[in-house]
Amino acid sequence: MLDIIPTADATPLEGGYSTATTTTTTLQPNPSPPRRRKYPTIEYIIRPSIFSSYDDDICITQPVYSGNETPNGFKPGQPRSTKYTDFSGFYVGFWLMLVSMVMQPLIKRWNDGDVVLELKLVRLSMTRLQELAAAEIVLNSITFSCLWWQLAVFKWGIVWSPYGRIFQSAFEIGFLVSSVSWLTYIDWPWPHSIFFILHTVVHLMKIHSYCFYNGYLSGIYQQLQKLPSNSPSDLREQLTFELTSPLGNVRYPANLTIGNTIDWLLVPSICYELEYPRVPRIRRSVLIKRILGLITSIVIFYLQVEFYILPVISHAQSAISKPHSRATTIRILLSTTLQLMCPIVTSCCLTFVIIWELVLNISAEITRFGDRFFYADFWNAVSQSDFARMWNLPVHHFLWRHVYSPLSRATHSKTHAMRLTFFVSALVHELVACVTVRKWKGWLFTVQLAQLGMIAVQMRVRDKPLYGKIFVWTSFIFGVSLNFAIYLVT
Repeated sequence: MLDIIPTADATPLEGGYSTATTTTTTLQPNPSPPRRRKYPTIEYIIRPSIFSSYDDDICITQPVYSGNETPNGFKPGQPRSTKYTDFSGFYVGFWLMLVSMVMQPLIKRWNDGDVVLELKLVRLSMTRLQELAAAEIVLNSITFSCLWWQLAVFKWGIVWSPYGRIFQSAFEIGFLVSSVSWLTYIDWPWPHSIFFILHTVVHLMKIHSYCFYNGYLSGIYQQLQKLPSNSPSDLREQLTFELTSPLGNVRYPANLTIGNTIDWLLVPSICYELEYPRVPRIRRSVLIKRILGLITSIVIFYLQVEFYILPVISHAQSAISKPHSRATTIRILLSTTLQLMCPIVTSCCLTFVIIWELVLNISAEITRFGDRFFYADFWNAVSQSDFARMWNLPVHHFLWRHVYSPLSRATHSKTHAMRLTFFVSALVHELVACVTVRKWKGWLFTVQLAQLGMIAVQMRVRDKPLYGKIFVWTSFIFGVSLNFAIYLVT
C-alpha cells in the first residue's frame, strides 16, 4: 500500500499533485483474508470433458473475442492434466465384469444340476506334455548353439558378408521348415501346435537378431584390426563406437559368453543388444502380484472360451457338416461371426493382457530387464499402420530393424520397404493359422495385405482422428471374428 502525502509547497495538478514535490511513505501490506460466501458456491471454470480428445476445440482455457477464435468461439488450450488420463478404475471394472460374465453360466449349470466344468480343453492340453517339453528343450538348445557359430566367425575370421549371411539365412530357412514339418508329422493337439509354432517364430527372430548383429560386429572388428597405424583417428573411433554397447559397458567380442547368451534367451526382447538397462533388484512383491494376475487371467480366459466360444464352434461345425447350399454357408458364416464377435474380442484382450502385460513383465522382473515399454496406447490408433506399430512393440522393433531397414536400403524406397514388411508379416500370420487348422487357407494372408489398402484410405482422413479410430476398431472387432468364422466354416 502506497500513500502519497503532499507537502506545503506541492504544486496542484489536475486530479492530484506533482510527484516531483511529494514525499512517499511505504506502508506494510496487511492482506485481508479472502471473502467467503455464506451460501455454498460451486466454482465454474472453462475446462474440457474428460473424454475430449486433444484435437477437439472444446479443450479450451478461455473464450476469446479477438477475432482469432474457432468456429465455436473458443481457442484450443493446453493439454489436459495427466490425472484426467488415469482410467485404472475402468480397468478394475473391466475385470469385475469379466468375472461376473463367467460366473453366470457357472451358477446356471449348478442350479440346473449339470456338470459345472467339463474341462475338455484342459484335458486336451494336458496330453502329450512330455513331447512338448522335449521339443521346447530342443528349441532353446538350437538358439543357444548360435553362440558357438558366432565364436567360430570371430576366431576363424569368417567373412560375414556375404558368406556368413548366406549360411545363416539357409540355416534359418531349414530351421523353420523342419519345425513346421515336425508339427505336421507329430499331429499334436491344436493348443500344443499353436504354442510350439509361436515359440518357433520367437526363437527364429532371436536367432536372426543375435547372429546377424554379431555377424555385423565381426565385420567391423575385422576392419578395425586391419587398420594401419597411420589411419585417421576419426575412423578408428567410429569403428570402436560401433563395437561398444549404447550403455558403454560391453564391447564386442566380450559379449560372446555363455552367461550373455543365457540372458539373451530369458530377456523379454527379440532385438539383440550387447547389454540392456537393468533395475537394481527383483521386487518380490511385484513378481508375486504378476504371477497371481497371470493365474487369474488364464482361469478367466479358459472359462470364457469354454462357456462362450466352444459352444458356438460346436454348433457351427454341426451345421456345416450337414448337406447345405451356398446361401446356407453364407448364413452360417454371418451367424457365427456375430455370435463370436464379443467372445473373440474379449479373448483377444485377455490374450494381450496375459502375454504383454503379465508374461513379459514377469520375465522382465526375473531378469531385472529395465525397458518394460512393451506396447503403446494402440487403443488410440487412428490407422492400421499405427495399430500394427503400437500394439506389439517388441515385434515392431524387430521388423523395423531386421526387415524394414535392410529393405529400405536395398530398394531405396520406404514405400516398397513397408509393403514388403507387411508381406513378411502376413506370411508369418498365415503360417500360424495354417499350422492350427492343418491346411493352407490364405484368408488371413489376404486380410493382412488388405491393410495396405486400408492405410491408403485412412491417410486421407488422418486430420480427423475420430473417424480413424472408428475405422480401426471396426476392422479389428469385425475382422478378427470374421477371420475366425471363415477358418471354422470353410
